[in-house]
Amino acid sequence: MTESLNILVIEARFYDEVADGLLRGTKAALATHSFEVITVPGILELPATMLYAWRRGANPQTGRRYDGVVVLGCAVKGETDHYEHVCRESMSGVQRIALDHNIPTGNGILTCPTWELALNRADPAAGDAGGRAARACLRLIEIARRFGL
Repeated sequence: MTESLNILVIEARFYDEVADGLLRGTKAALATHSFEVITVPGILELPATMLYAWRRGANPQTGRRYDGVVVLGCAVKGETDHYEHVCRESMSGVQRIALDHNIPTGNGILTCPTWELALNRADPAAGDAGGRAARACLRLIEIARRFGL
């Protein structure tokens, strides 16, 4: 894909160190495209923000329509079952919005049992989950266009 696309990146900053790694990988993968970053408090806010932005349809500063969305964030397992609820609802919310609205979406939400695993998966030099999510979004844009969406 040679044209510059306009990608919306929504990042949850509950864990700053993990979010920094995810965002670095995403920015590297989107280096030849334009993108806007919106920050939300946690992964539960990702689906609603995705829906608000997509319904708006375009970057309010540039007026340029979004071609796809990348969501980034992390949940690390704690001592209660809150982790399971947050992971399930954020993942299913993002997927539901993407499918219901035909949004090419790269999902970079990490759901990790340990802090160390989260850091590793977010690190662009190791797991590069942010970069992988961005590349998935770009590929889905190609596929959607192939089918006329």
